[in-house]
Amino acid sequence: MAQVETEQRKFDPILVEVIKNGLASVNEEMAIAVHRTGRSAMVKVGDFATVVCDRQGRVVGEGAAPFQSAIFMLTLENILKQFGDDFKPGDIVISNDPYTGMGHLPDVSIFAPVFWKGRRVAHTISYSHHMDIGGRFAGGFSSQPRSSYEEGLRIPIMKLYEAGVRNERVVDIIRANVRAPEEWLGDIEAKIAGARRGDQAIHAILDKYGVDAFDSTCDYLVDNAERAMRAAIRAIPPGVYVKEDLFEDEGYGGVGKLVPVRIKLTLDGETATVDFTGTAPQSQAAINLPLSSTLASVYSSIKCLVSPDVLTNVGIARAIKVIVPEGCLCNPQHPAAVGGRTALLFRVIDTVFRLIGEAVPGKVGIPGEGGDMLHYSTERPGGGHSSFADLYFGGWGGRPTKDGIDAVAPMTFGSYGSVPAEVLEREYPVVVEGFGLVTDTEGPGKFRGAMGMYKQWRFLAPGNVTIRTNRLTTASAGLHGGSPGALSLNVFKSANGTEREMDRQTIIHAHVEAGDAIYHRVAASGGYGDPATREPLLVLQDFEDGKLSAERAREVYKVAIDVASRAVDWKRTAALRTAM
Repeated sequence: MAQVETEQRKFDPILVEVIKNGLASVNEEMAIAVHRTGRSAMVKVGDFATVVCDRQGRVVGEGAAPFQSAIFMLTLENILKQFGDDFKPGDIVISNDPYTGMGHLPDVSIFAPVFWKGRRVAHTISYSHHMDIGGRFAGGFSSQPRSSYEEGLRIPIMKLYEAGVRNERVVDIIRANVRAPEEWLGDIEAKIAGARRGDQAIHAILDKYGVDAFDSTCDYLVDNAERAMRAAIRAIPPGVYVKEDLFEDEGYGGVGKLVPVRIKLTLDGETATVDFTGTAPQSQAAINLPLSSTLASVYSSIKCLVSPDVLTNVGIARAIKVIVPEGCLCNPQHPAAVGGRTALLFRVIDTVFRLIGEAVPGKVGIPGEGGDMLHYSTERPGGGHSSFADLYFGGWGGRPTKDGIDAVAPMTFGSYGSVPAEVLEREYPVVVEGFGLVTDTEGPGKFRGAMGMYKQWRFLAPGNVTIRTNRLTTASAGLHGGSPGALSLNVFKSANGTEREMDRQTIIHAHVEAGDAIYHRVAASGGYGDPATREPLLVLQDFEDGKLSAERAREVYKVAIDVASRAVDWKRTAALRTAM
């Protein structure tokens, strides 16, 4: 009894909360440093992340979205496995290797040890998506390469700085292999600036509270995540749930050549097992999903069962067993190409969410659609290369008690945004001719899904375009009587005025001349519940906001709107719903 009381006295919940929030501030300060010093449009839009890790390499200060935090787990494990204790103050490690933990080659991470009073006490990591990584296709996320060697420069885990001294030979190799190297290296320096700011901020915490309090807080945050995850699983009746999604693009534009992704969720006591046995073998095309991305998709999805206050760290993973056969689409073996893996990534997240929804009906909504991107690459008139990537999302699907949210990233991905038109038009030869929600595209439901979003770019110089999209033939389905959202759409608009719908592929390549334009619509998200039970005043509000036509209100939601008075015709609405 005395031993228990002693242990209870050692635990200071107020101090733990103070240090936890201090770590969150460290992450925020790191992120601000990266965002304000980054060179590329991608960093400006938010496709980067920073996290703080303890001496063991465990993510403890969550500055990234759940998916990004989870993807760092394997990366950090491999970095520490490779270097052990061979770290000195001023070391900076760089890697983009998808076979040691990163997502695909354009995602480049910077890792730095933190020393305090001569002792390694923590680590920081920051990553961002780079505009290019060399290789056959500008941008590095094409589905066309047949091996990793075609995709670009693969940087194994290695030291870019050693004891504060930069390895110029590594820099020379990078500069010789990527398009727009100065911008590329500028983003690297921005991430290093973030790491240095993190080092300073962690020192401030240690100076104030000491290393013992820091270490014990990190232990608590990991153990707390494990306890919370196990408790959430324990609260669900044991069961087995299986779902197979047919991914509709084998990587080379073969619409209708379906690729099965099979996932079985087993809930047994306080452990969740997610088994990918039965998923298609790895593809010759670059649509494969590296193991780190598969694990992160699972961890970040199941994490939705616990409070947002619980950090995404290795404690979550301890309660989840993931089985992914080697050589399958979600655990490819080198040299399989993985650059175009993002569309499959979002389908895995969607499938896991839907499995959870079966296990706990009425608790989980549809995670959302998007992650679409347009990459434009052109040669500058005076020499050199210019490129940008514009990323945006559709929004969340319907939820058990609320509509989906339009124009936001899925729940697992945090706060991304599209590059502002002013930034693109100032720095690149392009005009943004439109950006907004598309009427009558939402997934109908008692609680509707997010609408499709469109953006249109007109190019002022010849160049090459790569478009990443999703939902080519299989729409985001509704839940519990909800209906699907609209499919994605791409239209090529020539300078001469002709238009054509582009190929229905997850990755589309096209050449543009000056004056050509591309219209891209992100797929909409499915609805939740029977659309004919939606509150008529909510239908009217969507009509008022231009999100819904009167015809769709009548045909889909069984709500009659008097267009002249802009009001619900309650008598006709009652007749429509009675007639059902």
